Amino acid sequence: MDKNGIRALAEGQRDYMVSLRREFHRRPELAGEEVWTSARIAQELTALGIPFVVDERRNVIGRIEGARPGKRLALRADFDALPMTEATGLPFASENPGVMHACGHDGHAAGLLGAARLLWDLRDQLAGTVYLCFQMGEEQGWGAAEIIEYLKAQGGVDLAVGIHLMPEWEPGTFVCMPGPFMAGAVGWDITVTGRGGHGSAPWNTVDPIRPAAEILLRLGAVQGTRRSSFDHFVISPCMFQAGTGKNIVPDTALISGTNRFFSVPQLKELFALMEGMARDVAASYGATATLVHGPATLPVVNDADAVAVAARAAEQIGGRVEQMVPSLAADDMGDYLQEFPGVYVFGGSAPLQGERLPIHNAGYTINEDALCWSAAFFTALACDFLPGEA
Repeated sequence: MDKNGIRALAEGQRDYMVSLRREFHRRPELAGEEVWTSARIAQELTALGIPFVVDERRNVIGRIEGARPGKRLALRADFDALPMTEATGLPFASENPGVMHACGHDGHAAGLLGAARLLWDLRDQLAGTVYLCFQMGEEQGWGAAEIIEYLKAQGGVDLAVGIHLMPEWEPGTFVCMPGPFMAGAVGWDITVTGRGGHGSAPWNTVDPIRPAAEILLRLGAVQGTRRSSFDHFVISPCMFQAGTGKNIVPDTALISGTNRFFSVPQLKELFALMEGMARDVAASYGATATLVHGPATLPVVNDADAVAVAARAAEQIGGRVEQMVPSLAADDMGDYLQEFPGVYVFGGSAPLQGERLPIHNAGYTINEDALCWSAAFFTALACDFLPGEA
């Protein structure tokens, strides 16, 4: 099918996808709380007749079998929201106080449901299997592991593909390149422990705030002083918590943040450096410091052959393919690409008018033209990767 044919099919689903996107936007749910969203996606797949499973995390995985056996393709979209108060003024703004779709996940889910409709109608023209992977919890690094486990239990997939809508580019632009695309990320806490007491007699205490403040400042000097400026990483201390009263020296002070990285050995070196520095600074004040970190979201590394497949699909529907400097943002699509060949793509969603506010901004919104481009891209890629001709 030519580019105009697939684009026309996707445009025919525009009202359906826009309605769904606005419905998702109006009822956002945080990672781990996506009860309604998961059920709503399942309801749409049921209406289409597409078989699916819902796992214990509330991931929804649909399955479309082509007319003949063939390769296996996973298409992934996330659907969780962020703990933010919306400031868009949209008539379909969030009705869930303090929760907002500020990262485009409402559009991701709607776009993949649009593609599901198209691929279900075109299934007789496919040879192979398409897995429709609707993932919960991306903002917290949840959900991917369970979908990956399910896909491996089915024999794995030959290609995994996802799209993230981004406001930096116009709709119809698809950004991807082989190799490192997005960084890995891991959260950490540094706890400085002293001995609390009365603010009138600090000599009877071991104040944890002063060493914690010094540790905080030293973290910002790691790049360029303790590591090469050519090492691509970010140490982001984003929380500092200490004290409960103006005249109480606390027992502890807490610094929390994230590290962004492109290699696991690099991350291990960073944590060793941070831990040693925190321990030594705290000891100089008579305090102690410990560092703990959670599991890491792995870097997104695009497979070269998969990038070629994605670029061909984008060009087939009349899109523009561009490249960029690798992003230090993170996404657990990287976990899929550690297990299967695949590619993550940024899809342009710049608004028709007004400022191009970044993702995770309270005023962020998408150009809904991007929904048709996403659905067309997924459909063209599936038809190209799973051709039904004998």
